[in-house]
Amino acid sequence: MRNTDSITRGELRPSIPGIPDQIAKRGDYLCRAEVLDLLGIKQQTLYAYVSRGFIRSVTHPDRRSSMYVREDVDRARARAATRAGRGPIAAGAIRYGEPVIDTAITEITDDGPNYRGRAAIDLARARLRFENVAEFLWSGFLAEDAVCWKKEATARGFATLLDSGAQLHPQVHLVQLMQMAVLAHGVAAGTRRERIRSGRTPVGMARDLIRMQAGIFGYLGPRHRYASLLEGESIGTGVIRLLGLPCAEQQLDAINGALVVVADHELNPATFAARVAASGSSDLHSCVGAALSTHYGTLVGRACDRVEALLEHPADPATVLARAQRMFDAARSLPGFDHPLYPHGDPRARYLIASAMALGGSRLVVRNMLQLLARLEEEYGVHPTVECGLVVLCRALGLPDRTASGLYALGQTAGWVAHVLEQRLAGFVIRPRAKYSASTPGAS
Repeated sequence: MRNTDSITRGELRPSIPGIPDQIAKRGDYLCRAEVLDLLGIKQQTLYAYVSRGFIRSVTHPDRRSSMYVREDVDRARARAATRAGRGPIAAGAIRYGEPVIDTAITEITDDGPNYRGRAAIDLARARLRFENVAEFLWSGFLAEDAVCWKKEATARGFATLLDSGAQLHPQVHLVQLMQMAVLAHGVAAGTRRERIRSGRTPVGMARDLIRMQAGIFGYLGPRHRYASLLEGESIGTGVIRLLGLPCAEQQLDAINGALVVVADHELNPATFAARVAASGSSDLHSCVGAALSTHYGTLVGRACDRVEALLEHPADPATVLARAQRMFDAARSLPGFDHPLYPHGDPRARYLIASAMALGGSRLVVRNMLQLLARLEEEYGVHPTVECGLVVLCRALGLPDRTASGLYALGQTAGWVAHVLEQRLAGFVIRPRAKYSASTPGAS
């Protein structure tokens, strides 16, 4: 006898009374065994759901069994989850709560992020190139030899467009220029069909994208303009050259290590935005653009700018402590301190501060900041975050303000690309539900 529970959905009739044609044509049905398993109910309960109209059923062509509309089953499953209290748990997970998306890219541990099972800080200490770590995040393969990305082809008018954007404001932010550059790079890449026909892959475009973003650091350097990286030049070396630093081994290790430890941090707001865009089938440039726009917020990406304002030159400890006290008195949080995921201190910050000490521990500004951090921890029990660590490192290198924000965004781009690629493979749309409440602030 034929097993009716294993009948393929494609055998169902395309038009069935009471069932919308788009559902019938899609063949979006479940057999009885699947429904009982998904809902965790008995056969009698399923019959009750059908008789009450909660779940629509259709007769199989063999007339011996029924199939059930998946849409109705999913709705019944969601109602059951809400009654069991899992709905509120899922809602709370959005606020530094339980994990809501499976990923094989990064795990947050007490020792900092692990990239595909390897500690990010260990990868930085091993002096691996940022390019090696980026490729590792994207593919899971960690090359031992130095990875070298080819020089990207710059579209005609690209540098002129960025120069025009830089002139719109006397203090245009580096991350804003990155946003402009990413979208312009996407326009130049053409439509999805044109990209496929030209043989361009997402990974290949990601490499070009990151090299292009590195060129934007030229606006903080002596020439104050965009410049492409040279053929064979690494991301770290290019950034150092454009910022006007001597390309000494210690400086290169510091910049490269900073890019590595900030490359990914699981589902921070910008990464989540990239995944949402990817789930909606946006192209790579649009996904990275969404991430950059989200990153350009004072609580994450521009937290570095707020730390720079707090630790204003020469970062005199007494002055900064008084400033911090006023913020505490006003019940305001101290920017760059106390990451919710690291109650005992951000390991990435410790790594960056140690690098800063090795580079410029004898400089007055660095000594002042180190003394300040020690006093803040002793008197207020606060611990620096990665944003604070980036600022301390950039000060030790003698780099201009907003360099820390730029390095943060540049490093994170590698992680955003990894999450975009992973989300595409996952193949589902990220679409949380909202719980309507007329008493919500702002409702009228």
